[in-house]
Amino acid sequence: MADSGDLLLCQQNGFIDYKGYPCVGIGKEGYNNFQHLNSISYNGIGDLTDDDNYFDTLNSISFNGTSEYEYSLRREKNTYLTIWENTYFLRVLTQTINTLNGLAYDWHLDISQLTPNGKNKYIRENIIKRLKIVPTFQNIVKFAYDRNIRNAIAHSQYHCVQGGIMYDNYQSDEYATLQGLSFEEWEKKYIFTYFIFIGLFQVLQQFRDEFYFPLTKITPQGGIPVRIPNGTDSWQDTYLYPNERGDTWRFTK
Repeated sequence: MADSGDLLLCQQNGFIDYKGYPCVGIGKEGYNNFQHLNSISYNGIGDLTDDDNYFDTLNSISFNGTSEYEYSLRREKNTYLTIWENTYFLRVLTQTINTLNGLAYDWHLDISQLTPNGKNKYIRENIIKRLKIVPTFQNIVKFAYDRNIRNAIAHSQYHCVQGGIMYDNYQSDEYATLQGLSFEEWEKKYIFTYFIFIGLFQVLQQFRDEFYFPLTKITPQGGIPVRIPNGTDSWQDTYLYPNERGDTWRFTK
């Protein structure tokens, strides 16, 4: 970390408000993004199976949009799209990658206005590319995220066939290189995506609960020191203070 309080800022989401003041909370991404993420967490990963023969039985199904598997698949696709579209998730992931690379917490980061095409480029350049410091995790994210799948879901450009899923937006641009997936391959991409999402917030919460919050009990100030911007190129030291449960933190006690 560039500063010892940066992971706490990642978890509490530090941002600059419309008046130019440092704040922590939901931020510009809004309650809609926050509520969608909570909904995904609450509902869990979905209807997955560990039956080795399950996907073989789908080869004899006539897919017409009414099968139980197609209903389940649409729920998975919607969750996949919600995760990779969600600017709150992308913001927290970006800030964590900043910390991983030893960079200062970026208070001025604003991805709330990204267009769909802008998000694709952002994920490629600012998330996947900058994970090269941890190649194993970079490969996991690179496997889980596919711009082809994301756009196909958004525009209903996919359909089931015996053995897998076909994507109708294949070769629509230079990044649309996926023509189809087996059902097993899709489920693996979906599982990886879900675990990246849920794991990010769980790890940050663990740092908050097991590292930062206990420290407040033994420091004279009762808070955690963090750096906030002071002008263009300078920093100011201040403190974040937790509520009684330690889940919400503010600049004042």
